[in-house]
Amino acid sequence: MAGRRRRFFSEILRRVWKFVAVFLTFYFAAAIAFHYLQNVAFETSLYWAIVTLSTTGYGDVVPVNEAARTMTSVLLFGQIFLGGYLVSVITSTVIDESQKEALGTLGTDLSEHIVVLGYSAVGRAAVRELLIQERRVAVVTEAPEEVANVRALGPPSRVFATYGPAAEIDILKRVNVARAHSVIVCTPDDATNMIAALNIRSLAPGARVVVSVGRPELRDTLRTAGVTFVASPADMGGRLCASAAFEPEVAHALEDITAADVSSDMQEYLLREGGPISGVTFGEAEARVRKASGALLVGLARRRPDGDYDTIVNPGSTEHLAVGDAVILLGQLGNLKRFRSWFGEDQGR
Repeated sequence: MAGRRRRFFSEILRRVWKFVAVFLTFYFAAAIAFHYLQNVAFETSLYWAIVTLSTTGYGDVVPVNEAARTMTSVLLFGQIFLGGYLVSVITSTVIDESQKEALGTLGTDLSEHIVVLGYSAVGRAAVRELLIQERRVAVVTEAPEEVANVRALGPPSRVFATYGPAAEIDILKRVNVARAHSVIVCTPDDATNMIAALNIRSLAPGARVVVSVGRPELRDTLRTAGVTFVASPADMGGRLCASAAFEPEVAHALEDITAADVSSDMQEYLLREGGPISGVTFGEAEARVRKASGALLVGLARRRPDGDYDTIVNPGSTEHLAVGDAVILLGQLGNLKRFRSWFGEDQGR
């Protein structure tokens, strides 16, 4: 918000300097003319000019000859023009800045937010899930008419939207990608997604980058480029359809646990020093979590030397949980809420 105010006042100053130049010229010209026509001290002329131009008109210094009165009449007409010009400058600036803000071209001050590049079917689903999880989101759409639809999804403190080519550096700066927590790249074009991923890495080397691709064979290439996770909606949808063909309830369960607006969910929590299950075995952690919340501990993620994580589903009961590991839980929303209160940290890493 502070950044937008600074940009607005900078734009006002940029446009109003011409008015200031014309006003000062007009002011000193009037003072010099009054000084010679009225034959008064120049300091008095300066005082008379500012009082007259401001339309205050105290009446303590007045023109007493015909030439001075004529010059004063011209000055008053000029003052009307200057006042109108100033109002038009301010009004046009307010209108222009309002239009830019409505389209998101002024940029955002959001930080630790999640950027979604692309607002196709994948992008819409991602934004919906993120907002349900109460995350701050900045969205880049391809069409300006979609900006208003995105902005309507939440308050400005949680939702920012703009439009433009998702892979361009200027657009990435507009959504403040350098201060983003994560970036989801999901435009319909795989080439655009690859370029966007490379540009994100140059601007925000510490951000988590998730890319959706139409061709699964690009997975290794993107991982080499530093992408954290590569999703192939077609691949995933195909596996879900195959599962539904002979084990439909498994497919229903998978849908439920990946959606935040149903009765159950799967969540991830990072283990920190002094946490209630840090340093214990997986079996002991299972028992503690079950007793405290009713949620089910189903896996863990362990950091590799390169900084990435390996996911282990249903590890052995003797596996020790160390600080820096992440645990994966499955449960009803009420169970997970109790776990979050007991665990003392928000989900995610």
